[in-house]
Amino acid sequence: MRYYLLILVLLVSGKVFPQKKEQASIDSLQAILARTLKDPSPQRAAALNSLGRIYLNTSDYTHAMQSFSESLAIAERLNNEDLTAATYKNMSIVYFEQHDYLKALASCSKAFSIYERKNNLEEKALIMKLIGDNYLQLGDSAKATRYYNDALPEFKKEGDKKNEASIYSNQSILCNSDYQHKIELALQAKKIWDLEPPGNVLPEINTGNIGVAYLDIVRYNQIQNIKPSALIPADRNKLLVFAGKYLKEAIRMSQENNDLENSSYFTGVLAELQEQKGDFKNAYYNIRKYYDITDSIFSQENKNEIAALESRQALEVKNTEIENGKLQISNQHRKLWLLISCIAFLAVVGALVLRQNISRKKTNAALQKLNNELDEANKIKAKFFGILSHDLRSPVASLINFLRLQKLKRGLLNEQEVTDGEERITTSAKSLLQNMETMLLWSKGQMEYFKPIFSDVPVINVFSYLERFFADEESVSFTFSGTEELVIRTDENFLQTIAQNLTANAVNALRKTPDAQINWKAWQEGKKVQLSITDNGPGASVEQLKALYSETAITDSKHGLGLHIIRDLAKAIGCNIISRTGTECGTVFILVF
Repeated sequence: MRYYLLILVLLVSGKVFPQKKEQASIDSLQAILARTLKDPSPQRAAALNSLGRIYLNTSDYTHAMQSFSESLAIAERLNNEDLTAATYKNMSIVYFEQHDYLKALASCSKAFSIYERKNNLEEKALIMKLIGDNYLQLGDSAKATRYYNDALPEFKKEGDKKNEASIYSNQSILCNSDYQHKIELALQAKKIWDLEPPGNVLPEINTGNIGVAYLDIVRYNQIQNIKPSALIPADRNKLLVFAGKYLKEAIRMSQENNDLENSSYFTGVLAELQEQKGDFKNAYYNIRKYYDITDSIFSQENKNEIAALESRQALEVKNTEIENGKLQISNQHRKLWLLISCIAFLAVVGALVLRQNISRKKTNAALQKLNNELDEANKIKAKFFGILSHDLRSPVASLINFLRLQKLKRGLLNEQEVTDGEERITTSAKSLLQNMETMLLWSKGQMEYFKPIFSDVPVINVFSYLERFFADEESVSFTFSGTEELVIRTDENFLQTIAQNLTANAVNALRKTPDAQINWKAWQEGKKVQLSITDNGPGASVEQLKALYSETAITDSKHGLGLHIIRDLAKAIGCNIISRTGTECGTVFILVF
């Protein structure tokens, strides 16, 4: 079952079929726009709207939308709400004709908001009808019905019979199987259009739809479901007579309007009606006629003829152009070569400029990168020397103070005090040497192209190194435990320096701890080798351990370089460090390889 949607194209005067006289109107308006209405003004916007409506009338949607878009830009620039709303309404019709119903609804909504603010009831009704038409095409019957019902009272109030009839006709389509109401609404529309023809195809489609409704009652066996009335008799033959009457009238109207498509469609429906009546001869005749007309409209042969005509016409035009062109070919060649030379010159200049820009961008990027690296290096250097100054100053200051004291007041110190001082100076000197060696190794690690050298390092070698290095620390008890066969794939110097610094930090933390103990332990979990150092000192604070995990941590002078060095060297050899601390158990560091 097929029904045509009846849409009265608002503000489009005359027939919906393009006519030659409309081209004259287009030419006239374009001339006016080019000569007298060049500047943005309400008059130019109104003229563009008129031009767009003529394009719309000839189904030239591209030029119609171009005209409406320019008109809208002028109207919004001038803050002219009447022109803005009218243009949005016209644009919605273009979108509707192109079956872009969502954009059509968006344009309708913008126009409606303006008309509602200005309380323009007549235009509001027209917009509500357009919105209903779009929802009808989208298959949203509920919304379509609501907007039609809202628009209808305004059309009646304004005496707008043509739009009132269009509402009735579209409402009849929404009735579906309610044939009584469907036919009543369609007949109401027909009654109005018989008195006031709108000058388009809508009356013929509405009339044909009445015939289709009567035929549907018969072919879908709906007679028993409908209450008999004068409008819909409970008689199959009478229903077919009514259907034939309206279908034949629709065919006649279509032929008068040269509307071959609708004439063909209703002829096909008439053939189905004649089949229901058993009139197979006329049914065959009409169905053949339906296919003949359809084929004549859409057949490939017809398309080929149109293409051939267009090609022939284009060829004739081209031949004329060639003949005229031969008279000026010499001058054209000269101009062409001159133009080519200019283009080539501009292309070369453009290429050089582009190459220069690219080169400059690359150079700027490289300079920016170098500046960033230099700035970062300066920050690291400042931090490094700030910390270094403390670690080197303390032992040297102690030595100078002791020597100065001996020089100024010889004999002030007894032999035992001199011996103790010398031992402290020796310890400070050893610590200074240790720090210098460690910082030398760390400074290498900070070099851009300096990388650790990985080899298989037995754990027992590391423990032996620590045992020898701290052999003079009699106040601390050292223990080393773990599997002697364990081997770590790492840089031996980096690992020894990390272990040495951790042990030195533990020794310093145990200076005031009785029965001081440091325990190194090695073991393996899965594929990971782990080393741990544990002391029984007071435990390190969170602030002291911050530099071990954060490169941005700011360490004051009293905490020294140790944790910074440990962190950077561990990162270089891919070693993870875990720390645990407490006031009762001292501090534990675990190295995970």
